[in-house]
Amino acid sequence: MMKKTGLLLGLALLLLLSACGANGQTATGSMGAQTSGSAEESIGVVNITAEEAYARMNSGDPIVVVDVRTAEEYAENHIPGAILIPNEEIGTEPLAAIPVLNTEILLYCRSGNRSAQAAQKLVGMGYTNVSDFGGIQDWTYETESGAYQTEKKEGTLTSFATYDLNGVAEDESIFADHRLTMINIWATFCGPCLREMPELGQLAADYAERGVQIVGIVADVSQRDDGTYSPEMVETAQALVAQTGADYPHLLPSVDLVSAKLKSVSAVPETIFVDSAGNLVGQSYVGSRSGGDWARIIDSLLEEAAA
Repeated sequence: MMKKTGLLLGLALLLLLSACGANGQTATGSMGAQTSGSAEESIGVVNITAEEAYARMNSGDPIVVVDVRTAEEYAENHIPGAILIPNEEIGTEPLAAIPVLNTEILLYCRSGNRSAQAAQKLVGMGYTNVSDFGGIQDWTYETESGAYQTEKKEGTLTSFATYDLNGVAEDESIFADHRLTMINIWATFCGPCLREMPELGQLAADYAERGVQIVGIVADVSQRDDGTYSPEMVETAQALVAQTGADYPHLLPSVDLVSAKLKSVSAVPETIFVDSAGNLVGQSYVGSRSGGDWARIIDSLLEEAAA
């Protein structure tokens, strides 16, 4: 039985690469485009208009909007959904709030001066998809008021914080609108994981109207010492998701997810189910299965929930 040791967020997480799941099934095996600018661009930074930024925000693509003004300015008025990272607090180290370096980032401030400074600093740190749309004074669309709120999470499936493969923040609210969520823990080196993902993609589509979703966790894309995720590993995972048609959300390991589940993972793939609040439902399943087998398991769990 081969074994491989990986580091997840500085925690030693032993993944047994050739473990077998129930019924003798093998558990493991071998195995963002920038917006074009409309104005003069600084090196590595795309300058866009407020209109172009608004279109990007409403495109449905994963985007992080960053307000680089002060907390007081943010509280007075800001673009809905924007996160607050004051320009004065941006140094030379990657941002904890944006650990995926190829995240599509849209920056703004009051007049455009601070956003231009922040954009250059982000590019200098290695961020590869940074757009600056200037000042909120030129923003003719909706704004809102209120202080920026951050919440301490507990490191459980009912209370966690992490990011998806596109660098967008996610938490337990990802479960809220679904009766049942199937969480499939996989790795980029795992052949059985990849072989079942096309059928998981089809299941995600087939069961969507019944309140069921599938969420992946890419166990081997670990955080580096500076808090970022390896761009090469993220891109590998993104490519595998696209190639397998696993068109559902995929989360990155975080300290919270390690605490909540990943520290107990001994082999991949491992699959668990949770309800709309993140509470575990049924048992854990180690090993890959056919789409038909998963459909029967999902149907059974839905019947139990309705009883």
